[in-house]
Amino acid sequence: MPIAGMIFVACFAVVAYVYVGYPLWLAFRAKLGTRPVRRGPHQTSISIVLAGKNEERNLERRLDEFRDHIRRLGVPGEVIFVSDGSTDRSAEVAKAFEAAGLVRVIDLAESVGKSAAVTVGCHEAKHDILIFADCRQTWADDAIERLIENFADPDVGAVSGDLALESAPGVMAGVGLYWKLEKWLRKKESAIGSQVGVTGSIAACRRELFTPIPQGTLLDDIYWPMHVAMQGKRVVHDERARAFDRLPENPRDEFRRKVRTLAGNFQLAARIPASLLPWRNPVWMAWMSRKLGRLFVPWAMLGMLGASIALQNPAGYGLIGAQVLGYALGLLGLVPAIGQRMKLLGAGASFLVLNAAAFLGFWVWILGRADRAWTQVRYQRPVPAEAASVQ
Repeated sequence: MPIAGMIFVACFAVVAYVYVGYPLWLAFRAKLGTRPVRRGPHQTSISIVLAGKNEERNLERRLDEFRDHIRRLGVPGEVIFVSDGSTDRSAEVAKAFEAAGLVRVIDLAESVGKSAAVTVGCHEAKHDILIFADCRQTWADDAIERLIENFADPDVGAVSGDLALESAPGVMAGVGLYWKLEKWLRKKESAIGSQVGVTGSIAACRRELFTPIPQGTLLDDIYWPMHVAMQGKRVVHDERARAFDRLPENPRDEFRRKVRTLAGNFQLAARIPASLLPWRNPVWMAWMSRKLGRLFVPWAMLGMLGASIALQNPAGYGLIGAQVLGYALGLLGLVPAIGQRMKLLGAGASFLVLNAAAFLGFWVWILGRADRAWTQVRYQRPVPAEAASVQ
């Protein structure tokens, strides 16, 4: 086989492993045996940590919701709201709740970024279990109860809830399919041991296991769970603890968010070098396959195309034609009217967009553009509150 052919096969193997091989291995491994979580009633105390910047429109609803959660549970609890240099009335809204009890407000004069704001809130927490949330979503009435039931198992160090996304058309529908795959992978990883990261909008952690997050860290919801796993405790998924959200109306907003997320994976590999060592990282295979593996896919796709061109024979021309056709169909799926009618093309468009984000994410990271600012997506319609409206 010519060198170009070997390069094509190697690059194809990377793409196939990340999106097909690793999921198949997880399914096979789960068939061999799982580690059920020994859930049960767990008498504990909770600190809900909520960091936000200019969240005036969501904050009153969210704080009302969490105050009701704590009262229903009947356990010692508090809500800590960290206003990350807000310039609207976020701090004032939260302080009105503080006067009534249960809510504590930390009003930062300058923005330090989400990761540092979360760390400030966790440092001030008084109770045994840290509950992490964002300002936009809504939670099922029993979400916190379901989360803390997992801590009856002494091997569990952190728990991720389940985020349900409202259905969306076109390219955004493809993002929804990607999220379904992502949740399936997390459930399988959790079932056989421990998953990589948590859903940042609904998660919990034993306070003594929480590791402060360095300022400027893009993926706080992977940084501290990684350290929990590296301390020998499980990070598990509980699909019973449900949060509800929706994708942004504008695909450009989702693309920007994904670029930052994928740049954050590069950043984490540099900030936690021990995560790259299989004897130090209990979730090494999942970390390398699901998170870092995806970062290599766009480069592998470029390698496949370059190798096909370099072959300069009928097989190479056929491979070029197949790839160009596949990319053209994916680009067609970017057209809203086409992507909405033909779900397969919408999914193909989403695949191209996600890999374009991975490609740009590398340059965002290597050029030092992944700064500490955390951009927000504004929604014209409220977040869905019922499972019937989500996928």
